[in-house]
Amino acid sequence: MMDGDSEALNTIATLGANSAKSRFGVAYLRSVCSQAGIGFDETSPDEDVLAVDGHLSFELCPVRVQVKCTGQFRINGGPTATWQTEPAWHRKWTRSGTPVYFVLVIVDPDDQKLWLDHSDQGTLQRAAAFWARVDTLPASSAITLSKQRRLTAATLLEWATDLEEAFSKPAMGTTHA
Repeated sequence: MMDGDSEALNTIATLGANSAKSRFGVAYLRSVCSQAGIGFDETSPDEDVLAVDGHLSFELCPVRVQVKCTGQFRINGGPTATWQTEPAWHRKWTRSGTPVYFVLVIVDPDDQKLWLDHSDQGTLQRAAAFWARVDTLPASSAITLSKQRRLTAATLLEWATDLEEAFSKPAMGTTHA
């Protein structure tokens, strides 16, 4: 994008910087879901009472996902990224009967006009996402995400397996003969 273009976009923008990042993070997750052929239903604004931004629609049932987008880390920076959480989020995540995932989308560089690179070959998202399953984590004020856990279409196969395993475990309090 040329500098004149970004100045012109600033005159029509209706989203602030944080809102734009939020939208970009969800759009990034949607693109991965689309590549995998998995539906994503976004939680309506102000209805994220379960501390999730949406649900991936697997055949068995949906799984919950919280998405954050930031430019405070570099994709090729350190081996981990740590995100601060709220105790209420953790309580809600651990009460879920299905897996809950936290996805951190890193925009690199942290310059809105450079998030997408439009070339003759196509459009490149200058971002990467990393994930952690959070419904099984012990209570903490932060989530540390390993950059070895890159969100890709293949990740969703792992999530589907987690979901199936959640339904194959005996219910709490039941005994087997």
